[in-house]
Amino acid sequence: MSDKLNALCFGGGGLVGTSKALGHLVGLDQLVREPHTREELKPSFFDYMAQAGVPLRDLETRLDEVLRIIPPETLNGRTDHVTRYFKVASGISGGSLLAAGVVSGLPLVELIRECLTFPVNYYFRPDFKEYWRGLKNTPLVPLKVLKTLALDLRRGRERVSSGVIGPGREHLEYLRRFSRLACELLTAFQDILPRAVFTGEGITEYVEELSGRYGLANSFKEIRDQGKYLFIIAERFNSVYHLSSPSDPQTSIYFGMEPYDKLSVAEAIRCSCSIPGITTPMSFTDHARGGRVYDLGDGAIGKTIGRRRILAELPVDCLVTINPIVPYNGSLNNLFDHMEQLYRKLIYSRLKAVEAHLDPSISERTIHLESRPDDFFYNMLRLDKMKEGLFEGYYQTLKYCAENYVTLNDRLARGGLCLVPRTEIFRLVTSSSTVRERAYIIRGQRLERGSVRRKLGSAISAALTGWETPLERGEEEGSEMQLWS
Repeated sequence: MSDKLNALCFGGGGLVGTSKALGHLVGLDQLVREPHTREELKPSFFDYMAQAGVPLRDLETRLDEVLRIIPPETLNGRTDHVTRYFKVASGISGGSLLAAGVVSGLPLVELIRECLTFPVNYYFRPDFKEYWRGLKNTPLVPLKVLKTLALDLRRGRERVSSGVIGPGREHLEYLRRFSRLACELLTAFQDILPRAVFTGEGITEYVEELSGRYGLANSFKEIRDQGKYLFIIAERFNSVYHLSSPSDPQTSIYFGMEPYDKLSVAEAIRCSCSIPGITTPMSFTDHARGGRVYDLGDGAIGKTIGRRRILAELPVDCLVTINPIVPYNGSLNNLFDHMEQLYRKLIYSRLKAVEAHLDPSISERTIHLESRPDDFFYNMLRLDKMKEGLFEGYYQTLKYCAENYVTLNDRLARGGLCLVPRTEIFRLVTSSSTVRERAYIIRGQRLERGSVRRKLGSAISAALTGWETPLERGEEEGSEMQLWS
């Protein structure tokens, strides 16, 4: 293993997507081995969960019961494999935190604990500085409104060609004038709006707290001194790469590569997690580009996986990419579903375009993990669905490795690794606890996307008894037969 260099690349995906990527990591840790330890099996976090008799629906409230039966050597990470097998890690958005955890040797159990008990007060912290900046411009609003009204009076009525006027269009000139005036009046208020709702400073504080509590590396130099590599990808939000000018510099920035390895890991993660409109971008003085100041935002704006440049920098033997953003192949019932699907399609279409032109030498050493399009769909900021995302990533890893066993073994062999025996993977996928929790996730999605009658019946039953209805129990039994379809 000493002469092999393997890499993990995490894509972004909000809170649910990050927990799902962590689930993929838990599955990899249970299945990937060195050839001489191929027969050494280990239980995963979900095996301990089943042993403790804690169902997935109660995991957050009964997490201590699971942690109580996990052996000390597993709690402190001594039995983790991915932190030893993969010395290179890169991350985008929420995946940057997982990448930092892998190269720092954080125990997977502690990452799961942080995932399930994530302190939202760090992320959803109002940016009062931005609010105050907008309020300072409030006195200018009346003046801009008066200026807009004066310009409208001077312009007068809207001029419309006589040939356009016809039946039903007598009032077109008035409608055009009032719509134009309404849009111009809205622009008078734009200076009082903040750049985002929440500040990103809480993300920096959270990562620094993890550094003090678990030893998460907060310096790229410290990681490099250990013989490992960490790359965190952010985007220069107020910069553009012109297609008509190929010589223009790229807008993505790879923290961890020279000369961008001086910033702390905590601040780099904050930059990569700053979703425009939700989290305020971080100002960054780019001395490599003449001291120009950029607003750094979510790395997913410019990249989906970001592996090409990493492979150009390092002689990576085997690369595992994890993408939690997959469009949904099913019914979209509301505005939030449509906006979520739009974001997913934009991100995923870029990934597919890159895959279509990928060099064969890269494809032959890449293992790509993601969900099927019709298997999992929840809003990326739904905190209550992080445990479902965690288990979904784990289950999909087991299923994918079982179905593509020979191909994956060939690609892992390039990095001096292999999978545990295929019979053991089948046993994990078809165990009663795995089937039961998978059926619970499927049933929950069907209820949320079902008819009004089904939603109402489920809500009333849960409110009155807290038990499953006969309909739900029947769906669970039916789901067990459909898991491999």
